[in-house]
Amino acid sequence: MPIFAEKESKIFGDILYDVVTDTNISRTSPGSKTRAIAQAISKKLGRMWAQFDTNIVLSFLDGAEGRYLDYLGAMMGISRLGEVRATTTSQQRVVKFYVNVGTFGDINNGSSILLPSGTILSTGPNGSGINYRLPYSTVLPASASETYVAVQAVRAGVTFNLGAGQLRYHNFTGYTNQLNDSLKVTNEAEITSGREIENDTNYRFRISNQVVASESANLTAIRLAALVTPGVADVVLIPFNRGIGTIDIIVQATLPRTSDTLLAAVAEAVFKETAQGVVPNVMAPIDIGMSMRGTLTLREKISNNEQNDLIRTVVSNISDYINNLEIGEEFIVNEAIERVMSTSDMIKNVGSATKPFDRVYIHRPTLLEDNKVRETLLGDFDPENDEKLIVEDRYAGANPISFTVAT
Repeated sequence: MPIFAEKESKIFGDILYDVVTDTNISRTSPGSKTRAIAQAISKKLGRMWAQFDTNIVLSFLDGAEGRYLDYLGAMMGISRLGEVRATTTSQQRVVKFYVNVGTFGDINNGSSILLPSGTILSTGPNGSGINYRLPYSTVLPASASETYVAVQAVRAGVTFNLGAGQLRYHNFTGYTNQLNDSLKVTNEAEITSGREIENDTNYRFRISNQVVASESANLTAIRLAALVTPGVADVVLIPFNRGIGTIDIIVQATLPRTSDTLLAAVAEAVFKETAQGVVPNVMAPIDIGMSMRGTLTLREKISNNEQNDLIRTVVSNISDYINNLEIGEEFIVNEAIERVMSTSDMIKNVGSATKPFDRVYIHRPTLLEDNKVRETLLGDFDPENDEKLIVEDRYAGANPISFTVAT
């Protein structure tokens, strides 16, 4: 029979009833010793029932959290994924040292440059921002003008994942022309392999699908193999998209864009789970760029510095909304308006009732490299199942998302 926890008030009533019925004690009015003893016992039993109820919940997958979820995972032979440092190898050709003119020898009296292990690369000057380091010593040949290196984040977690072109500084000064800052560094692609300790929701999902996934060569096994790859936010599986025996795997990264290195890592993971005769195709979603112009009406006049801070926050909120849309998820104008209006109580309105944003464009890729078709968006936008909206790159020398304050 099912077990239900009893409330403290019911326990208290049952105790008084049994005392009066089964003993010669009849005084149970407020202030009596009998009532005080019954109250103390019922409080203790009520807490015990509550603890028992909690323990029951923690013993099932839907209610288990923390270490109790770990216990259930251990029973299924599946462990919680630990945190991972973002890394990239020299073979992946992501991070490189280079010179703008000439060779490494030209900036070091004709000699090669030895970068010691532990050299710090960062997104800001003097080690500010996000820091990476060289895991081992690397030689920059005197005759070369660029060399790719392996790097590792100084700490684990997704906060150390980077977009392309963000690593621009280093602390190495051991070359002749260092006063002119001739030795440059950059990351040509995203680095997205950093990962936090797996949260309860994801771990619970993997546990619940472990039995099916253990059979391998099925959609669940392929999906889980892709999802546990560091840097993956979600995947969309399209079986038979290219005919019988094919499956397309569209990868959404934790960053707005899905890098080639992440696709390669996912491909390596899912190939181990596919059956003979099945041809998987790991691909990035089709990025549909979006740009926007808007005008804010404020409730009262504020200083220029306050206006600039407010506009930066609005731009950040709109950018986050667009970049965090899932693959195939619709852009909704009213949601964008809500993101703007919720930024500050100082904002009275955005645009007008019939035209909340001055201009909204979507930028579709074409078969020509570095060429896109710009279309004016008049309402909501519903992308295809393999498309993902992102904030468009800078174009025509302007920021893709910009707002002004009405005078």
